[in-house]
Parts: sequence; C-alpha cells; structure tokens
Amino acid sequence: MDIFKSCIDRQKRIDKVVDIIKNDGIRVQNLLVKDRIINPSHYIVMLGETSSGKSALINTLFDKKILAESVKPTTGIVTEVVVDGNSEETLVAINNDLSIEILDNDKFSTLTLNPHDNINRLRYIGACKNEKYNGMRIFDTPGYGSLIERHEEILKEFIPESDFIVYVVSYRAGIGDDDFQFLKYVGEIINNNVEVVLAINMCPQDINEENKRVCEIAKAVSECLHKEIKMFLIESNSDKNPVADKLWDYIHESINEPSKLEELSETLKSYQDYILRECDIKINSRIAEIENEKEDTQERIKVIKEFIDKKENILNAVEEGFAKIKLKTVRLIGKSDIKIKEEICKYIYDESKWSMKEETFGLMQNYYVPRLTNKETDILNNYIEDEVVSLDRIVDIMLNSEIAKLKENVNSKMPSYSEVVEGVIEKHAGGSVEKATGEIFRKAYKGNSEELENGYIGSKNLKKLSNTLEKSGQGYKNSNLNHILKTIRATSLKGITESLSVFTDSIFFLYDSLTWQKKIEEISMNAIDKWANDVENAIRKYLDELKEINKEEILALFNELNEEFSQRKEELKNISLEELVRLKKEIEFLLYKCLLITLKKSGES
Repeated sequence: MDIFKSCIDRQKRIDKVVDIIKNDGIRVQNLLVKDRIINPSHYIVMLGETSSGKSALINTLFDKKILAESVKPTTGIVTEVVVDGNSEETLVAINNDLSIEILDNDKFSTLTLNPHDNINRLRYIGACKNEKYNGMRIFDTPGYGSLIERHEEILKEFIPESDFIVYVVSYRAGIGDDDFQFLKYVGEIINNNVEVVLAINMCPQDINEENKRVCEIAKAVSECLHKEIKMFLIESNSDKNPVADKLWDYIHESINEPSKLEELSETLKSYQDYILRECDIKINSRIAEIENEKEDTQERIKVIKEFIDKKENILNAVEEGFAKIKLKTVRLIGKSDIKIKEEICKYIYDESKWSMKEETFGLMQNYYVPRLTNKETDILNNYIEDEVVSLDRIVDIMLNSEIAKLKENVNSKMPSYSEVVEGVIEKHAGGSVEKATGEIFRKAYKGNSEELENGYIGSKNLKKLSNTLEKSGQGYKNSNLNHILKTIRATSLKGITESLSVFTDSIFFLYDSLTWQKKIEEISMNAIDKWANDVENAIRKYLDELKEINKEEILALFNELNEEFSQRKEELKNISLEELVRLKKEIEFLLYKCLLITLKKSGES
C-alpha cells in the first residue's frame, strides 16, 4: 500500500530533524518508532497444555526444527520466534533487566528446557520457508502449570496485546482440567479485538469437524471463552510431521486485511506525530530562550516555581486517595468472605435441595462457589472503578486549576514561552493518544540507543503502544483501569478454580464418608479463604500499579515544564534562530501537509 511507502519517506525527513536536535531521549524514541515502521510485527501467542504440540506447529514454518519437540515437556520458558527473512539466524536471551545475551545453539536449547531465574524470555530471529510470513512474532509458551507458576506476569502482558491466540489441544488428550482453568483465565484477560483460533493437533487421518471428539473439544473451548472460534484440524503422528499451512495462511490473511492495514497506517502516523511534537517543544523552548536572553532569568524561574510548588499537593492527593480505596476494598473483601461462607453453608445443609451427595459435590465445585465469588468480585470491581474515576476527577480539577494559573502567568509575563507551555501540557494532559504514547515511551526502553540501533528493541512495549493508540477512543485512564479490573477478575477466577480442584482428589472420600457434608464445607471454606487472600493480594498490587502510573504522569508533566523553563538548551545552542524557524516550518509541514499531499497523489493515480 502507498501509505506505508509514504510513512517511510516521511520518517526519513523526521530522522533529519531528530539528528539536528541531538536530544538523546527523542533519538531513542525515534529509533523505536522507526523500527516499528520499517518492520511492522504481528503478535501470535501459542497456548495449550504441555506436549500438545505448540513447538511442532511453529517448526512447520521453517526448513528445520528451531524449537525442541518431544512427548515430554520441552518448553520451560516463553520463547519469542521472530520471522525475518532479512536477518541472519540469531539466538538471544532477554533478561529481566532487559539486558541481552547472544546464545549459541546448545545454550539456547539448554535454556529452553531449564531456564535461569533471571531470564525473562528467549528469542529466535530467522527466515522461514515462505517470506510472506515476515513480520510475525510468535510466542511459544510452557504448559499451564509452569506458565502460571513462573510466567504469569509475562502472560498478562502478552495475551491482551496479541493479534492472535492459537490454543493448541491434542486430539488424543482432549480437554482436561488444566485446559478449563487456562481457558477461563484467558477469557477474562483477553481484549475484544484479539482473535482466538483452536488448533486440534495430532488428529488421526481423515477425520472432520463432525467427529464426536472434535465437537466436544470445540464446544468446551467456546464455552470457556464465551464465543465461537475458528477451528483447524492438524493431522500428525510419530511418523508424520504436522501440516499446518491452512492455520498459518489463515492467520497471515487475517492480519493483512485492508481494514487492519489501514488501522496500522494510522497508528504509524500517530507514532511519527508524537516524535514531531516532541521536537517542536524543544525548538519552541530554544526560540523562547533566545528571545528572552535580555530579560530577567529570575522572573522565568519564579513563574515556573509557583507551578512546581503545587506538585506535592497533587501527588499527596493521589497517594491518599488510593490508600483510602485500598483500605475500604480490603474491608469489603472481609465482608464478602463471611457472606459467601454463610450462603454456602445454607446450601450444603439444606437437605431439601439434594437427592444425593454427588449432586452437592458437583454443584459446589462447578456452580455455587464460583458463582458467589464471581458476584462478589464484580461488586469489588464496581466499587474500585467508581472510586478511581471519582479520584481522577478530583486530581484533574486540582491539576487543571494550576495549569490555568501557569498559562495566565506565562501569557502576561513571558508570552514567547506560551507555545512551549501549550505543547507540554497537550502532551501530558491533553488527548488520550498523547498521554498513552508518553506513558509507553517512558517505559519502553531503559537501555541505550546503541542497543536499539543493533536491533534489540523493546518490541513488547511497542506492540502495547500500537494497541493503545488503536484503542485510544476508550480514553487513556479508562484503558489502564479496565485492564486492571479484568486482571483482578482473572486472578479471582483462577484462584477459586484451583482451590476447588481439590474436590476431584477427595471424591472417593466423599462417597464413603458419613460426614460428607462436613467435608464439603471444609473444602469450600478453605477455597473461599484462599480466594479472598488471592483477590486481596491482587487488588493491593494492581491498585499500587495504577497509583504509580498516575503519579508518573503527573511527575512527567511537572519535570518537563521545569526543564524547559529552567535549563539552557545545550542540544540547540549552536543553531541560529533562522535555522530553528526553518525546522519549525518543516515540522509543521510534516505534521499537517506531507501525508495529505501523498494521499491526494495516490488518489489521482
């Protein structure tokens, strides 16, 4: 599509502006954006139980087995497979501190099975059999137990930001308890625009979608995810490798639909717009500094100090607000715990409800306890949502009041800085796109620009940035809050499902015991206590994360304004006023006219 060529051409002109400004922060951001534009990626996450054949399906894309395969567990860590026909085969370990280690084949294979605790994930980069798959990033994951135990945080990061999830089930093994738990968990944290496909692997020859076992698997998966999903039957056995061309072709065609490509092009333009506005702030700041060189520097410092002095009041409001929400929520969890236990005891000892103890056992495990805990989790989430939204309004009022005073002071005492103030405020307190982009760029990469230039880019954060921009209509703060609420619900569901699985282990005891009701009560009470503990820990953790996100955004606004008002611009000190004005016009052209002209030419042709 012409739009992608125009984005690349536009990027070349942006690179020239960034090179002149010589600001390291903008340079790193621009390298991240440039990589995303030149090498757009699509994220596919492979999920499924141990030995379901996830690694084998990925290997079908290549001329050789790049990942280990076996009937025994072969993946002990998340492994990212980057399909890139322009790169030599590269094996990488990405550590928890985001540092990079180049590996040889033996070390890569060893770490795949027995990863070190300090490794976040492994990465394979290389060409596949068909160049049309270039740009795919496929994440091979361990089975449910290992993934939840060791890699749950990675799971929460990658699943919501994926383009595709391929859930792999072995035809021979079918759907087990771990699959049910896993799928329910995925169903809670997944974003609505993420497509899930079912790959039933190791199918016998000549079966079709009408096969009874296939229908049972498909029905169970759809019920757990609450939606119908597309299914692929993949024939394979010990003597025959899987044939998964239809699966990969479907994924390729779906991610290259015109509507998705158009969405991607808008995202790419938003990346570039952000970089250009960053440059514009620096140029406006230097122009204002030149125009005010003969004026009293202390007056400028005084104006910004009046604004900076209000920072602690606003941060304290955020801190105190979240502390109150957390305290009240913990109290509500305690009340929920008692309430659920009382309801469950009524069910267990109401003999008029049960014709046989097996019925009680089944309903407790699969209906009553999960229904009550889900209901209470929704009540907790509704409270958190209402309180966080209310706190946001209070903080916004405080912040907007101080911003209005700052604008008034600047306009009256140093009008040449008005554009600087407007640019910084729009970036931090303006639309959802600007704020979300700023948050991701602050987190995207902590390393140096040399590593970025060598290709070790924080791709996960760029993907998150892409999805944030594409979903910006939801609102920046609501997006963060909604993600946290979904994660709390997923944690609740996972916790109660795991706790109630002990019913299965106790079934023979229940049938033989004369005190079966007491045993069911004991199991249920323990499960509810564990649920309450899991939910409390999750809420404490994710409220703290949301608080820090809010504080970081406020600090970023105050710090950048302080920097632009208080410091001399060393990166632009040797550039004349005339050249600065020329750069400013170039930015204006790139922001508002460049792509418009390109699109008009494209339409005419």
